[in-house]
Amino acid sequence: CCCSLMLTCLSSQKMNALQDYQRTDSIKLVLASPDPSHLTKSRKLPMARCARACSRNKKLPFTCRAFLYDHKKRKCQWLSFDRNSPGIQAVQNFNFDLYQKKDYVRECIVGTGQSYRGRRSVTVDGVLFPLSRIRLLRNYCRNPDNSTVGPWCFTMDPRPHMRHQHCGIPQCSQVECITCNGEDYRGPMDHSESGRECQRWDLDEPHKHLYHPKRYPDRGLEDNYCRNPDGRQRPWCFTMDPNTPWEYCHIKTCDTAPKPAEETTECYQGRGEDYRGSMDTTPTGLSCQHWDSQYPHNHSFVPQAYPCKDLKENYCRNPDGREFPWCFTTDPRVRTMFCTHIPQCGAHNSADLTDCYEGFGENYQGDLSRTRSNLPCAPWSDHANRWRGMPGLEGNACRNPDKDKNGPWCYTNNTAVRWDYCSIKQCEYRGVWLRGELSSVGCFVHKRPRIVGGSPVSITDGNWMVSIQKGSMHWCGGSLIREEWVLTDQQCFSSCVPDLSEYRVWLGISSVEEGAPDWSRGQEVSIAQVICGPDGSSLALIRAPAESIRTIQLPVFGCSIPEGTVCRMYGWGETKGTGHDEVLKAVNLPIVSNERCQNLHKGNLHISSNKICAGGRKNEGVCEDGDIKVIVGVSVHGRGCARTNQPAIFINVPFYTHWIYKVFKHYPTTRDTP
Repeated sequence: CCCSLMLTCLSSQKMNALQDYQRTDSIKLVLASPDPSHLTKSRKLPMARCARACSRNKKLPFTCRAFLYDHKKRKCQWLSFDRNSPGIQAVQNFNFDLYQKKDYVRECIVGTGQSYRGRRSVTVDGVLFPLSRIRLLRNYCRNPDNSTVGPWCFTMDPRPHMRHQHCGIPQCSQVECITCNGEDYRGPMDHSESGRECQRWDLDEPHKHLYHPKRYPDRGLEDNYCRNPDGRQRPWCFTMDPNTPWEYCHIKTCDTAPKPAEETTECYQGRGEDYRGSMDTTPTGLSCQHWDSQYPHNHSFVPQAYPCKDLKENYCRNPDGREFPWCFTTDPRVRTMFCTHIPQCGAHNSADLTDCYEGFGENYQGDLSRTRSNLPCAPWSDHANRWRGMPGLEGNACRNPDKDKNGPWCYTNNTAVRWDYCSIKQCEYRGVWLRGELSSVGCFVHKRPRIVGGSPVSITDGNWMVSIQKGSMHWCGGSLIREEWVLTDQQCFSSCVPDLSEYRVWLGISSVEEGAPDWSRGQEVSIAQVICGPDGSSLALIRAPAESIRTIQLPVFGCSIPEGTVCRMYGWGETKGTGHDEVLKAVNLPIVSNERCQNLHKGNLHISSNKICAGGRKNEGVCEDGDIKVIVGVSVHGRGCARTNQPAIFINVPFYTHWIYKVFKHYPTTRDTP
């Protein structure tokens, strides 16, 4: 019994004094006119001690209602007043943040409202009450006897039955209602449905998490209010109970229907949350699982729980605000996959979509003059020295003067996208494949998801490997193939022009756990550019200016690797049975021919020349042999691995070597740029 009592006490006590405060950034309170009752006291203190002193009111000559924190001088100023006090003016000052005690500034209650310290002084019927009848602060509504009706007061009405009356202060759960799943809820509720106090979003205690306000500035993650930043069924919060990570919040539902969204059916806008089309397969050809089905994947995205998300049939949808529309797949090995093959609205112009090209498109003479990202093409004459005298380059239409096997392309006037491919398809598919031999060199396969059955390796064994981080978490692996250039999976990014402020690259580390021993020797580099590979490649090159890091070699264009060659796969990520693994690991796997790979997958997948297979002999993932390491594969996002007799499938890097070198040619390194 004693132990249980101690645990209960520990779980209920505040772990950080900031829990008591409502924060307002870049605001300073000043006196509009002199008032001797408005007192302040200043001292240079850390933020946490400043908040603790105000909460405890120790060594302060007044009751502390709020404090200002000067981040520039690291100075605390305690205040006997708040923003609602008479004679106080709020002014913008980027050096200061204002912290006000919630009990004084909010006009709603949780439970019986015994801690309410607001300024309401009128009963529910609008009756005033005298200043002298009760020895509480002035004549404000209070709840000194913990009445179940909430804060109350004595009235000025002499009738016996009107001696006192409650003030009708609303519950915080009733101030603002929610529509749909409450993604837009910005109300003041700050307790979970079981009555537990919510943890502040800007703190990592008692629960460490990723939903910090600066990382998600548009999700309303203020103080410790209930919110729905990740598309759960309704607003929720982390709790102050160390044994209860999070809970939903009880908030009333709006009586009126939400405003209809601008729905699209043929393309998606933004993140595709309003896409209502009928796409029901993944980019790799897998059928989507029906939303009202729990097979082969159990999930909580049932149609009745998401009434505004149109979870019909097995159509691609985005009920939780991810980067793209997505779906659960009918493959037990592949839980979810983005539907990136749905076109983005405005990505194509009104050109004839039946336009196509033969071969590589070197003889294409159509009129399309926009790239696949809808950028206008620049005149070929701007690059006359390179293409002087070549016929068909008089205007700015898409062309293929260098016989790029990925089809017609053009230059742009956009410095961030110097050239790009055009949205023109081949008139018919021709499996063009230039074969050669990869002599006795080793190979390397970079894979994003997981290394199963492998073993940890030091960074010296995989020093070209980089960790692409989103926020403060490892997001993808990548391979440094040239100074400043990293090859990775296109689906690591929300689009070909993502918000790069969310991303960074860590080089020279073997553990992606923040603060690991080798972090002091690593480099943190911002990403300057993302360049998406040809359609169907799922590749991306990112520019990340780095120093003194080894690179891995690129293969000869069109080379093939004999079946049975043992390759080595490096990566971070989830490992079978152990959850999330923070350490760089590697596993050896054999190359499997495309024909045999397709047979092993029972013909369910089309393994074309731009793919390569490896593994499948044991329940392991996928690929080194020899002294020279050459990257030959990047994982196909969404394909399973670590299955007996079902090799994993990778993008065949030798098939796209020409594209990689073309990027190098047109996007010189920072040192080469004048």
